[in-house]
Amino acid sequence: MKNKKLLLLGTFALVFTSGLAAAGTTFAWYQTNRNASLTFSSAEIENYDSNLNMEFIGSNSGVVQDGASSGNDFVFNAVNRVTDISGDGIDFYKPYWTSREDEAAEIIKVDGAGFYIDFLFKLSRDHEDDPDQPLGGDAYGLKVFLGDGSAILPLNGSESRDLEAVKAARMAVIHYEDAARTNPSVQFVYAAEEEPGAKYLKKTNDPPDKAYNQEGYLLENAELDHAPFVTKDFQDEATYEIADLMTETEAYVGFRFWIEGTDAEAVRDKSLGGMFKVDLKIYALHDRTDNLSHL
Repeated sequence: MKNKKLLLLGTFALVFTSGLAAAGTTFAWYQTNRNASLTFSSAEIENYDSNLNMEFIGSNSGVVQDGASSGNDFVFNAVNRVTDISGDGIDFYKPYWTSREDEAAEIIKVDGAGFYIDFLFKLSRDHEDDPDQPLGGDAYGLKVFLGDGSAILPLNGSESRDLEAVKAARMAVIHYEDAARTNPSVQFVYAAEEEPGAKYLKKTNDPPDKAYNQEGYLLENAELDHAPFVTKDFQDEATYEIADLMTETEAYVGFRFWIEGTDAEAVRDKSLGGMFKVDLKIYALHDRTDNLSHL
């Protein structure tokens, strides 16, 4: 299989700032009187490939497209405050604590504005049979990835609180069947650094399961990607795939960011007051297959 790298597809630059307000006693997570806040500042998406189309569908967290956007150049501006939560990228939960450490009076399911930052895009491409492939094929088939420069970063690299705040954030890339967000599935969850024993809060409805003194919940092991984002020349070497447009001509891709309450950094005062930003760089790789080589 011969792969050809697509020239610069574009960059998807999301910039967030997170201010974690310090108050009260340190239990697990941030307490109800110790809200974590994430303020969305700006986002810009540029697409330089005429075969790929990008459309902003919407946001579950109140983020809106700026009037300066045009064509495939997207600009976003909004102000969002969110609190720490826990989940797998799709379903999220928030404990409300008693005065006892690690004991919740109740756990509720949460969604949307006030809990995470969320974007949904439609990625689509042109379609045309490739005459250079004797057995047929699509001239514009491609896969889309996150590459060099993608990262969750401290707003100020010399500020210790900013450096620590980065460690409590997670990002999920989510696939949907359509613009109505039907049948969501998590492609991957990314964390800025490796966290041994990483967890997330899950509802099981099974009474023997218990988390934070609440039955029917479980602290599940989390599978997190933390390797650096690297741009590659070939599909079989590339990592952090966000869309497969080899045979399909469109995909619905969501990006979701939250402060993970079960993260070890979420119980440390040194991360409170920290600020962080997110940059995502998107690129694509074509796949041109010489079918005769497989005969």
